[in-house]
Amino acid sequence: MNGATSCEPSTEPTPEAFRSACAQFPTGVVVVTTTLDGTPYGSTVNAFTSLTLHPPQVLVCLAATSRTWSAIERSGVFAVNVLSSGQAATARLFASKDSDKFEHVDHVPGAVGAPLLAGTTASFECRLAGTLRNNSHWMLIGRVVSLAAEPEREPLLFLHGRLAG
Repeated sequence: MNGATSCEPSTEPTPEAFRSACAQFPTGVVVVTTTLDGTPYGSTVNAFTSLTLHPPQVLVCLAATSRTWSAIERSGVFAVNVLSSGQAATARLFASKDSDKFEHVDHVPGAVGAPLLAGTTASFECRLAGTLRNNSHWMLIGRVVSLAAEPEREPLLFLHGRLAG
């Protein structure tokens, strides 16, 4: 099979095989942000998609252990910052445990209070409209209340386990 990994339909894929198969699908890279009691929070995510046009809604997934998720749950608002091709360092920063992430990036508060990062290709400001827990993650539905787009900026992609712009 030309080095392809497969599993029998009756067996559950290993985490490694699943990750390898998912790596074949390019995804965008976003930083989900919020503010709670004056403290900004943010996490890098590649599980993001549009959900509905009427009303405008997006879906994003965050680990149940994420401090960003805990802050969103309490604040009820978040922003999705779609990173541009030159923002790989920002993606790595917000994927880290660094507690001073926002000290290293330019940002402004958005209409709902969540930080909007400079240099992104798009941003969606949302009110939390629904959640669903599934195993290790929460699925968040955001009702988009404001957005911005810079279509001339190329997006940052995640493909084959690497960031590519």
